[in-house]
This record gives sequence, structure tokens and C-alpha cells, in this order.
Amino acid sequence: MTTRVFWFLVGVCALSAHAFTPHRLSAQERGATALADRERIQALVDGLKTRLEIPESVHVSIVASNALMMSVKAPVDAADPFDLAVDASFLAHLTDVELEAAIAHELGHVWVFTHFPYLQTEQLANEIAMRVVTRESLERLYDKVWARGTVKGDIAGFLGVQPAAGLGGAESAR
Repeated sequence: MTTRVFWFLVGVCALSAHAFTPHRLSAQERGATALADRERIQALVDGLKTRLEIPESVHVSIVASNALMMSVKAPVDAADPFDLAVDASFLAHLTDVELEAAIAHELGHVWVFTHFPYLQTEQLANEIAMRVVTRESLERLYDKVWARGTVKGDIAGFLGVQPAAGLGGAESAR
């Protein structure tokens, strides 16, 4: 093999290895991605708030770690917004449908807090969420939540008993 061919092959191998090496994002690229994710989630929040008739402000933040994966915190001062904190690694594993279901669930907590703060339950938050998302999307979301190692529960305890098919409820209208 000639020296010229040898160095050509070394160069091709090096370029091929670079092309198939996972690209690490720079700090600037990570920041831009996080900002785009936050803006996308904020737009979903704003749209779902409108559909659920929630006038209160809700601010979205993507955090490095949230033990609850996604949670909403009521403001201390009524003039401040609710804070919706999304765990970045959990976000990366959600489909668009599951993300919408998770946001609808958290907004269900906001709705309950602003109407009946003493009745705050997961099931009631899900009942509010099912005004704008399907039960199936919430079931898929709970599968992912429980797969991440949290305590598993009975889906009927979180979403209520599955309605019988053909009864013409809101679920069949979707």
C-alpha cells in the first residue's frame, strides 16, 4: 500500500468516526434548547389555561431535578404566578400527547386550588384534566411516571372508574 493511500484511508476513517460520534451540545446550544422547550411548554400551558378557563398566570421552568417529575406550586402572594416546574430528564421521555396530559393534570391542580383548595386530590386534578385531554393519554402518562420508580397505584384511584363504552360522555366525543 502506498503512503498516499494509507493516509487517505486514515483520513476517511477519522471522518467516519466523527460523523457517527454522538454530538455533545455546547452550553450555548443546551441553553437554546432549554429556552425553546420552555417556550413550547409555556405555549401549551397558555392554550390549556384558556380551554380550562383558568385566568391565573402560570410560569414554566425546566429544572435539573424535580422529585415529582412535574409539579405546580401556588404563589405566596396572590399577585405572583403559579410556578410549574418540569424535570428536564422526564420531559425528554414524554411524547407530545403525554406532555399535554401532564400539563393538563398540573393545571387541574391550579383549577382546584383556585376553586376548592381544601379538595386537592390527584383524582380531582385528573377529572379537570380530562376536560381537555383523553383518559388514555393520562393512562400512558401514569405508566411512564410509575416506570420511573415512584409508587405504583391503581389507575382507577387516580382517574376514576373507566366509563362504559357508548354512554355518550365527554370521552366518547373526542
